[in-house]
Amino acid sequence: MSVKENIVATLSIAGYEPVTNKKTLLEGVDRMWTGLEPLWQETLSLAWDAFCSGTVPVGCVICDKEDQIVARGQNAIADLSSSSPLAGTDLAHAEMIAMSQLQKADHPEIREYILYTSLEPCPMCIGAAVMMNIRQIRYAARDALAGSLVLCTATPYLSSKRMTAELAEPVLEMFQLALVTAYELRRRHSRQAELLGLLQVDCPEGVAIGASLFEEGYLAKAVTESLTVEQVFDEVMARLD
Repeated sequence: MSVKENIVATLSIAGYEPVTNKKTLLEGVDRMWTGLEPLWQETLSLAWDAFCSGTVPVGCVICDKEDQIVARGQNAIADLSSSSPLAGTDLAHAEMIAMSQLQKADHPEIREYILYTSLEPCPMCIGAAVMMNIRQIRYAARDALAGSLVLCTATPYLSSKRMTAELAEPVLEMFQLALVTAYELRRRHSRQAELLGLLQVDCPEGVAIGASLFEEGYLAKAVTESLTVEQVFDEVMARLD
């Protein structure tokens, strides 16, 4: 049984059911890398860099009101080569690394900044964004396991901050969750079936493509041959045809 078939069988036993095929949502949508906004290109590029470094594939950029990037971050929980002082700790989420670069005195207009992340922020990153006075979040993919945007209205204090969050177009979610799926298959976590099952509910295409790319060895080869994020993104999109 192939990796992909094994995942489908395991998820079926676990009771997870895929949602409606997303291909219909992509009709008329530019699926090529060149069609993405530059801020999303940079965010996904950082996620790919994290994947190549052997850690969780999440990237983040923070931009000011002129759409100029003021901070970048990529997950470094398992990347000891990272220059971030957070590297090698469970604090080393992409968002935390990006936010840690913003000295308060240098960013008086931070409430007008936008945080772009390739995966829905966890409780830690949501809390940090609130306390950093970042009020706008854009995310490429949902995280049914640790995603915690719901916390933005969990208490009167959090509600008073009037946080706004916006999910990007489906092609970004498919790419991000394809990377996350391949990462989970590579690390062989004891809760792998549960983790992939949760992702599959939101984006079955992304999980299926990630499983296929992992099984074929495409992503491992892409890392070894230093393929660009553009090349990998376009390959993922080609798998939808």
